[in-house]
Amino acid sequence: MLSHAIKIGKFYHASNGTQESFELTYAPDEFPDVNLKGKITVEVDLIRVEEGIMLIISAISAVQKTLCSTCGKALELPYTIEPSEWLYYEKKPLEYDDENEFLFFDKHKMELDPTEPIRQELILNQELLPRCPKACKKIKEAKEEEGVKALAGLKNLIQ
Repeated sequence: MLSHAIKIGKFYHASNGTQESFELTYAPDEFPDVNLKGKITVEVDLIRVEEGIMLIISAISAVQKTLCSTCGKALELPYTIEPSEWLYYEKKPLEYDDENEFLFFDKHKMELDPTEPIRQELILNQELLPRCPKACKKIKEAKEEEGVKALAGLKNLIQ
């Protein structure tokens, strides 16, 4: 995977609450486990906090290539996400739930790579049951005729 590291040298030494915004661009092949079309543009904010650096993913502009879950037609759907927060720690915190969920920035190179949280946001915000924007043409809705045909045989049993 290609690195899109953000230099944080000056930012790291800034006071808590300092904020900086970035716009990052990725190619679709940088996220092989997500089926995307065209370039991916991500708006992120960095906020210096006591524990480290908070990464806020505020917007993702990307197109998901998928199939309609009803008719199987190829679809291209834009992503819609809610802003998300990711905390990059400077060192291992004293209290934590799951050690595997830590994100650390490189204190020696003074870089932060936001690629993994962006990949996770792309995966988490995929359309689970994609559907055609209009009614599917291949599948016609069954029209209900008079009465309920499934219970038609019961009338003969009752008589």
